[in-house]
Amino acid sequence: MKKLCLILSLTVTLFISGCWDRNEINDYAFWIGTALDLSENGKLTKSAQVAVPADFKSSKGGGGSEQRANIVLTASGTTIGDLTQQIQDKLPRKVFLGHRRSIFIGEKLAKRGLVDIMDQFTRNTDTRMRTDIFVVNNGEGKDVLKINSPFSQFSAIVAVDQDRFCRLGDTALRDVLLDIGRDGIRPSMPMVEITPKNEQEKNEIIEVKSVAIFNKNLAMVGEVSGRESLELFWVKGVLKDQFLTEETEEGSISLYESNLKKSIRTEVNGNTIKAYVKLEGTGRVLENNTDIDISVSSERIPLERKLNEMKAKKVEATIKKMQQQHGQDVFGIGEEIHRDHPYQWKEIRDKWDQLFPTVEVSVSVKLKIQNTGDIGKRIPGIGDRT
Repeated sequence: MKKLCLILSLTVTLFISGCWDRNEINDYAFWIGTALDLSENGKLTKSAQVAVPADFKSSKGGGGSEQRANIVLTASGTTIGDLTQQIQDKLPRKVFLGHRRSIFIGEKLAKRGLVDIMDQFTRNTDTRMRTDIFVVNNGEGKDVLKINSPFSQFSAIVAVDQDRFCRLGDTALRDVLLDIGRDGIRPSMPMVEITPKNEQEKNEIIEVKSVAIFNKNLAMVGEVSGRESLELFWVKGVLKDQFLTEETEEGSISLYESNLKKSIRTEVNGNTIKAYVKLEGTGRVLENNTDIDISVSSERIPLERKLNEMKAKKVEATIKKMQQQHGQDVFGIGEEIHRDHPYQWKEIRDKWDQLFPTVEVSVSVKLKIQNTGDIGKRIPGIGDRT
């Protein structure tokens, strides 16, 4: 029995004593960011931001170093797989997609359509579903990869962080693919924009401040920006917090809104479809340029009511604009009908794009101010005109 145990122990050690994969870390080229564009001759162009180990190791401090820690390689062809192989042919190491952080799609390609591109992403087992995806506003994806950001050695990572900490939240490839696979919602993606240099800024800056709208065929049909983009993501259920400034008759007031939630109730009565959108959250006062003492309930509650009514009207206007100009349900109202009225949904899902602009939408906002700051009423003299 002892001999048998000894033999089994020695056999097991053969399997755990070493690495069976001959590819060491020094054999890999880490692919950090991808850009997909449409060339002037109609061909697909793919660019890769690849880490350069020598530069990355020698660079000290932040991304402000003049020495780049990456290279950008570009290939042109007809399929994603062919372009990936072309890029591999230019590298002395095996490409590794496990660390890819972002994908940038040129606006020209987005408007033509992304069906073939998304098909490749769903089939490639090396694709990380948490990879962030963007459309480049009035530009090409490869231009973003070439930016030498002062905040990081990799602009592909800068865009991800910018998207996470800006007001729009973050959208991953997984989120887009889920929207593509459902009949009651149309895809949307954040848009990045390269801010030109000026006298004060040495480097170009990446901004995320608008959202691209897609139709059922995955072709970009329009965009929304500013306040409307925030309201879009709030109704969709993506937005979790935001900074907001509202102008009232008494003056302006700035809030930090958090714990943002949404709920949608639907009614289907023949050809009449109604949706009741309820938006909720809590607010913290950052700046009060009114004469209202928000620390007093009798003054704060009427202000809350007024702010909620103003916001509800603005959200309703945004939804109506989306219905009239783009006709695409990026909010997911169709999915709510699918859950609330599954039998009726079977009859209307194939013509949802035609029905969505006719939906009667009513919005209510319930934002409660929970933190008024240390001072209820603004300090006398501050903001007063002389």
